Amino acid sequence: MEKIVGINQRISINVIEMAIKACLDGSFTSEYAADLAAGEYQGTNRINKARTIIGKLTQRNPLFPFIKEHKQEYLTAIKYTGDKAIIYSALINAAYGFGYDAMVILGKFFHVQEQVSTNLIINRMSSIYASNRSLSNGLYCIMPMYIEAGLISRQKVGVYTRKEKEIVTSFARDLYAKSFFVNNPMLEEGDYDYAEHPYFEFI
Repeated sequence: MEKIVGINQRISINVIEMAIKACLDGSFTSEYAADLAAGEYQGTNRINKARTIIGKLTQRNPLFPFIKEHKQEYLTAIKYTGDKAIIYSALINAAYGFGYDAMVILGKFFHVQEQVSTNLIINRMSSIYASNRSLSNGLYCIMPMYIEAGLISRQKVGVYTRKEKEIVTSFARDLYAKSFFVNNPMLEEGDYDYAEHPYFEFI
């Protein structure tokens, strides 16, 4: 049985950041999410879809309780470019297993080569998600989000490289590790040596 892509619209990192801030301030509502979505999309259906995705990336994200518990550490960490890149990538990947799977594939190839093409990612992802239009659409949603976050860069159409970055805070690393365990619920935090796993190629 193939896994479900789940994400079909791109949400800007700026919108995710504003939504998280509202969640932390206790002012996040469905109406606020819709207002944010309306700044990105037109049409009721697209706005409603985007509002749902915004909620899943933020308030309903499995990582949000940890962010809420460490609010000040989060607010400090996002001031650093490298930390911000992996924090928002972690949020995307915790909300959507599709993002996690894409990043594992990116990590595998970036370990041995400098560039990775969309076609290569689609080829590897098709064994997990089947080769259909939703797979390509999903990648066209998340790859620009990773670029905006600062995790990767696009050298030319369909070709990506890893962006060099410095990670300053332990909070950012911890959050990224938690996004791994969200996608691997059978593994125990603290008992699993994940250092060699391709998902951690980025930190």
